Amino acid sequence: MNQIYIYDGSFDRGDAGWMLVREAASRYGGELDLSYEFETAEIRRTDSGKPFFVDVPVEFSLSHSGAMWMCMFSQRPCGLDLQVVETDRDWQAICRRRYTAEEQHYVELWGVEGFYEIWVRKEAFGKCTGRGIFSEMPSMVDENFDLREQMEWEGVAYAFGTVAIMPEVKCAYCVAGEEAASAELRILG
Repeated sequence: MNQIYIYDGSFDRGDAGWMLVREAASRYGGELDLSYEFETAEIRRTDSGKPFFVDVPVEFSLSHSGAMWMCMFSQRPCGLDLQVVETDRDWQAICRRRYTAEEQHYVELWGVEGFYEIWVRKEAFGKCTGRGIFSEMPSMVDENFDLREQMEWEGVAYAFGTVAIMPEVKCAYCVAGEEAASAELRILG
């Protein structure tokens, strides 16, 4: 089961924020009847920066933007990204440098909204694979210029989902090894 915990308020960033991750993980573990001590579980980072629990077979992905914090938990590799839409950012230049031709066409069709819809998927995919957003990755848009809901890449199936929060906030997640992505939302606080 995939769950996403949402927190809106003051929180610590970086490694100082692990307490909030542990609190959400404890709730996730409680709902699934997992017998791990999430409150004291050690969290480390891979060489590429992806955080993980040591000796606990639960995957998580963390994202925050503005005052909103979100964390996804899964039994599979997962990635989550949340972005407040910023129209004053030079999103068109980023699109030209970092997006595939299909993705650029999608942005031409949908403007800044389309830019962020692709960006959060790229971030979620990069977090799921542990490679980051600027690594080699497939297009997030298919041959019909629609956002991909699923794909296979390097022999692994990936599925995408979106979380509708509000028009000025975009959020997407990616789960490895699934044909369709779904996640239950929980409020943390």
